[in-house]
Amino acid sequence: MKGLHARLTLVFILAATVILMVASLVILLEIHYHFTMFKLDAPEFRVIKPLAIHFESAVIGSILWTLLGVFILVCMISYFVARKLSKPLVQMKWAAEKMAKGELDVRVKVQGNDELQELGQSLNQLAAQLQKQEIARENMTSDIAHELRTPLATLKSHMEAIEDGIFEATPERLHSFGEEIDRLILLVYDLEQLTTFEAPNFVLEKRKENLGEVLQQSMSTLRESYLQKGIALSFHEKMQIQLLIDKKRIMQVMINLLTNALKFTPASGRVDITIEIKERDAVITIKDTGIGISKEEISKVFERFYRTEKSRNRRFGGSGIGLTIAKQLTEAHGGSIWMESDPNEGTAVMVTLPLQ
Repeated sequence: MKGLHARLTLVFILAATVILMVASLVILLEIHYHFTMFKLDAPEFRVIKPLAIHFESAVIGSILWTLLGVFILVCMISYFVARKLSKPLVQMKWAAEKMAKGELDVRVKVQGNDELQELGQSLNQLAAQLQKQEIARENMTSDIAHELRTPLATLKSHMEAIEDGIFEATPERLHSFGEEIDRLILLVYDLEQLTTFEAPNFVLEKRKENLGEVLQQSMSTLRESYLQKGIALSFHEKMQIQLLIDKKRIMQVMINLLTNALKFTPASGRVDITIEIKERDAVITIKDTGIGISKEEISKVFERFYRTEKSRNRRFGGSGIGLTIAKQLTEAHGGSIWMESDPNEGTAVMVTLPLQ
């Protein structure tokens, strides 16, 4: 017996001992008082004095022996109660030490319906969250390494070829180098943005805004790019909708989605944006006539660095984080985002934002 178990046992025994001592002292004083009163009031006390003294001694002795028995019983009960109380706490301490060493798959058994059970559940939830974050961190580190390795390896091989005289430093090759460097810069910028949005202290600056005007401003940012590629961009607003949103962040969501639609929609295609109200949400739909994606890939497109096979050859560029940022910002507003698509039949992205 050591540690918390010993401390709890000692506390219980001391508390019970104090209570027993006080109670026994009160009882002994009461008995002595009543025998004294009996001695003064009884006219023939001298005749029965030996019997009275013996009876008083017997009562006091019984109380003392009972006190000793109760004290032993208290010690035993304190030991087992302290053990029962300290066991889950000791398990939680053990689990916390394992978690501190990086063993995040550890869990504690929770029983009952009290504060200890809630504490155990909280510890298990913390372990699960840490494990999830650790997996995400490892995956993100691996993804970043993969994303950085390819352009850096390309740049290095081409520069070595130029140094060895195999390639000439033509404007076309230098332009290709610039594109790879721009992609690296975009990747670092998007990573910084995503880290900011996922931080616990990230706060939206919400104000009452006209959703249609916000979408119009987002479209104007990319309208020139759409014209250059020959893609029609249209907006259909059935009604004026006022929402409490962070205008800058919602514009970022729309720009990311419209940029994604621009990449995967061929020339002479079109992208249509509509707004409608369904139940308690405003629903924004961005539908394009692009190349579409398979059903199997739809569930993965909002993951970090995910690219469909059609764009793995990097001819569409991008950092692979734009949709992740859009999802993060939409959910920060209390909304949701999902995608519906079929290969060669276009893609529709739906964004919902609560009306209040």
